[in-house]
Parts: sequence; structure tokens; C-alpha cells
Amino acid sequence: MRRYLIIPILLAVTSIFSGCVQIAMGRMEIDKLFVTRIITIDEAAKDKVKITLTTKSLSTGGDGQEAQQKSESIVSEGDTVYDAARNLIVYSDRKPHYGHTEYILFGESIARKGILPYLDFISRHNEFRYNAKIYIVKGDTANSMVKKTNTSKMFIGDRIASIEDNSWYTSLSSTVTLNEALQIFDKKNLDTIIPFIEIVNTMTSEEKQDVYDILMRGYGVFRKDRLFYFTSREEAKGLNWIMNRVNSGIIVIKSNAGEYVSMDITDAKVKLLPRIQNGKLYCTVDASFTTNIGEIAGTETTVDNKSINYLIDQQSKAVKDDIETALRKAIEDKSDRFGIITRFIMRYPMMKDYFNEHWTELYPEIVFEVKVKSNVKGTYMINEPTRTDREVKGE
Repeated sequence: MRRYLIIPILLAVTSIFSGCVQIAMGRMEIDKLFVTRIITIDEAAKDKVKITLTTKSLSTGGDGQEAQQKSESIVSEGDTVYDAARNLIVYSDRKPHYGHTEYILFGESIARKGILPYLDFISRHNEFRYNAKIYIVKGDTANSMVKKTNTSKMFIGDRIASIEDNSWYTSLSSTVTLNEALQIFDKKNLDTIIPFIEIVNTMTSEEKQDVYDILMRGYGVFRKDRLFYFTSREEAKGLNWIMNRVNSGIIVIKSNAGEYVSMDITDAKVKLLPRIQNGKLYCTVDASFTTNIGEIAGTETTVDNKSINYLIDQQSKAVKDDIETALRKAIEDKSDRFGIITRFIMRYPMMKDYFNEHWTELYPEIVFEVKVKSNVKGTYMINEPTRTDREVKGE
């Protein structure tokens, strides 16, 4: 008899779990969620914290009009970022969901006070992804930047993604994820670098309003968790060389005739080679790269052997100058932002504790040697420049 009672019990349980009843606490339908794509964190009045969540949606096109992109934002303030996040419930009819957050943006002001408490909250939240990317907004609040750069033509998150995809053409910036930043912040002897976003006015626009563009052309250097300063363009290039982050870029030099020539980097490789010699620390920065001649802004030929050798020498000097500029600034600041200590520990693992304990005194005394080797591979079908003194022949 007992065996026959099992069947109706199983049927009853199955019917319960197959229905639309909300079983798990906290689970919600998608239309009840505010799916966050960007979170911005800024300083507010009276030492409070302001956070802004932004999502992307499409407006339905009516009367033959195509659908347009639009964004929605909700803003909240609190004594802490946790308090501000909890207060968001008051301002939204949908529950904030952080599982699709792509970008975490900090305003310059709050970055100078320290960002680790906010990264700590984000990293402990069960919804945030560790591959979310972090940026500092130079000269403005992150909230203001989102407002200024969002248009009906393109969502701000898509604009940042597009610039990221093309940033390798200049090698002035790169991406830093939440996971990478946390790992560096955990190492007391390293300074952290996080790329910055700078907004500039757009000269022309189809829209009847002020529209802004986004530029990524350097890094914010952090001492502990506080923004120390922003790198210059030259220092950013040198930093990318040292950290082997150069994929492409243009090197503008002068030919032996004194005319500008643009060299397009096609491949690059950099090695950091530490050593201890006679009780002193040395580190060789060994860089090699290949270029093509992208443009000849002159009337003199630059493709003969003598001219090519001159260009090779000049582009090597240009890259060496950028590397030495970044090294000089880091030594002056006593700031190991390149992970040099990691290289020495890998080479001399038995001295790990000694390096970690005395790195502040050891680092400024390192002798850096910069070696650059380059080559010119081709000319992009540029056999010679357009010559104003050459007669044009044709029909």
C-alpha cells in the first residue's frame, strides 16, 4: 500500500516545482531588474559618496522611424558606498543587478582620496564580474562624464568599448580589470596604474546640443590606493614599452633631409632582464620592434639604403627616449609601477623576503640599461614621395 502512495506524492512535488511560483528567495523576473552596464563612483557633499548606475535600452521606433538607443540612470548618495547602494532601492522601481557591469568609473576627486574601500565593496559583492574594467575620469566627475558623452546615436558603454578596440593603434593606453587592480593593490611595494578617460568638446555634431568625445591617452599612477598623478603622453608611451604593451603606433621622426616621416609599428617585443653584479642591482630593458614607412611628408627620397639606415637609427633613439623618460620619472618618485621587484624575485627566489623588506631603498639604486633594436620592413607601396620638381607625364 505504501508503494502506491509514493506516486501521488511525487506528482504533487513535480507540479509545485514546475510552476511559476518563486522558489528561491531573491530571484526576480528580468523586467523587474535594472541591469547595470556602468557604475560610476564620485565624491558628494559632506564627505558622502555618490554612485550612478547606467543601463542601455532601445526605444521602439514609431511612424516608420528606426529604433534609437537610449540610456537610463539612477543616482544615489550615502555615507558609504554600501549605504548608497542600498538607498538605490528608493529611487528605482527595479532591483539593481550588477552581473553585467562592464565598466567601473571613478571621478578624479574621489580617486585622489582613495578607491580601495569601494573596490573592496565591489569585489565582495556576489554579482560583480572580476573582468569589469576600471577607469579614472580626469578633470571631471564620472557621473558628469556619462551625462556628457551619452547620445541617442551611441551608448556610452559602446563608445568606451569602441575606443578600447582601437587603442592599440596608438599604444598610449590599455585596459585594467578589477581583478588586476586588486592583485596589484595587494602588493605593498608596487604602485598601481589605471588608465584615465578625458572628455573633450566635439567640433561638429548632427545633434543640436553640446556633444563630447572621449580620449584615452595615459594612466593615473596610484600611490597605495590614492591617485598620485596623471602621466604625460611621452611617459605613457614609455610605460607601455617597458611593460610590453605596445602592439602598434606611429613614431614620427625626421629624415636625413630634415623632413617628417611617419613610421608605423608592426610588431614589438620587450624583455626586462634583472641581474645582481658586484653587489649592485641592474635591469636591462631590451626592446626590439619593426616598422613600415607610413608617410613621407617631403620631397626627398627616403627609401635608399643610406636613408633607411638613418631612419632606423632615429626611430630607435625615439623609442629609447620614451623608455628613459618613463624610467626617470619612476625613479624620481621611488615608484615601482613596472613590477621590477617581481622580475628580481623570479630571478633570485631565495632573496624574496630580502627584496620585499628593503625594496623601498633598493629600487632607486637600480642601474637601468636601455637597449633598442629596430628594423624597417616595408614602405606600404611608397616608393618615393610626391616630387614637386618632377614632370608629370601622361595622356
